[in-house]
Amino acid sequence: MKCPKCGWETQPLRTWHLTSPLPDSEGRITITIMGSFKCPKCGYSWRGRVSVLRVGGEHDVEVGNSKKSPKKREESRRDEHRESKVIEIDVREALSEEE
Repeated sequence: MKCPKCGWETQPLRTWHLTSPLPDSEGRITITIMGSFKCPKCGYSWRGRVSVLRVGGEHDVEVGNSKKSPKKREESRRDEHRESKVIEIDVREALSEEE
């Protein structure tokens, strides 16, 4: 990873992983590999993402290091008419029960 201050290429001093508690829309679990860095040239220290693994779903394992690509909205899902239950309450009945 490159130093954000001077652009020098460096390796992480320490790494750890973060596991997403919920799967994404495709049923994959996301494991993010994080790292702490220190630039040998300028001495700047920072933490950042080293890699991303997506496990499960259609593919066994997907490896990447870039941010998520934006998904296209599915307009049909948004415009879909949902059938809902109608509940009617007569206020007079509720008031007569209080008396």
